Amino acid sequence: MPPDYELQSYWNARFENEHHFEWLGDGSDTILPHIRSHLSRSRISSHSSLRPCRLLHIGAGTSSLAERIRELYHDVYGDEANEQAIVNTDFAENLVARMQEHEASLAQGRPGKGMRWVCVDAMKWDDMRAALGSSGEDPKDTFDLVVDKSTSDAISCREDVVYKSDDPGCHPAFNDYLATHERQAISLAPVEVLAVHLASLVKPGGLWVALTFSSNRFAFLSLPEAAELVLPRASRYWTVEDIQTIDAPTGMEGRGYAPIVQHYVFLLRRKEYS
Repeated sequence: MPPDYELQSYWNARFENEHHFEWLGDGSDTILPHIRSHLSRSRISSHSSLRPCRLLHIGAGTSSLAERIRELYHDVYGDEANEQAIVNTDFAENLVARMQEHEASLAQGRPGKGMRWVCVDAMKWDDMRAALGSSGEDPKDTFDLVVDKSTSDAISCREDVVYKSDDPGCHPAFNDYLATHERQAISLAPVEVLAVHLASLVKPGGLWVALTFSSNRFAFLSLPEAAELVLPRASRYWTVEDIQTIDAPTGMEGRGYAPIVQHYVFLLRRKEYS
């Protein structure tokens, strides 16, 4: 049977002793170039402020990607780099506590140093909203970028999410629908729930860079427009800007029987009008 990627207990147990592991590579050739491009374009187009882009790294785990993102911010912004603009999240409480302690030690007496780490269950709206670090009412609190290295793959292992009645803990869009559609339920794939949650955390025009092993991971964003009018679907908020297919290393290069393994980089753009 596959591992219980959907369970918090699985990740807590795994990270008790694991201090480094890379899912789908380290992101150097697949994710970082897109982050750099977005940061560079944003800096050039921002005439009023050099405020670093706010970046949300979901499911950061023990990958080195968080550290590479920190280095990239310093490379792009120089003295203007603010590491606290980078928010790393994970499902595992013990990992987050360990990383919070590590970042606090780096930040002592150094303003703007130390990335944020937050423990988040991506299926809980209150958890996701907490990643903003405030009420989220000020547009400056929202994120410019989301980074997702196979986290959507792990989340996809969960059961579909069903909302049957008004629940103060779920996303307002779902509650609004249930309030006007009595005796109806909402059933969505977990990755689509994630996408709706992220839509409220990302500013219009923001970018979600997702590295996944599945070419169909975001198929729900290809719904006909009419479907968006029935339920609060993620296709209201996100559009697929590009999909890049990447031949992944297999460890069997040079052998005639080595199978081709491919990963996919999705560039998802937050719509301006929703």
